[in-house]
Amino acid sequence: MTKLQPIERDLKVSGVAEALGMHPETICTMARSGNFPNAYKTGRGAHSSPIRIPWSDVEDYRRKQPRVNR
Repeated sequence: MTKLQPIERDLKVSGVAEALGMHPETICTMARSGNFPNAYKTGRGAHSSPIRIPWSDVEDYRRKQPRVNR
């Protein structure tokens, strides 16, 4: 597993999807499900407002994932 470079700002869903190798819609679902507890909506917080996810949440998520031997 490669080590991710730390990022000093909160990420868009697309950035998290790229960092984790997942589809952006999967990341949105995970954010709504509480996998990224500090995720928040920008703007007025409307249903369609963009989601931002702190880098620390991404690192915590990766740390909690089981390692697979290949």
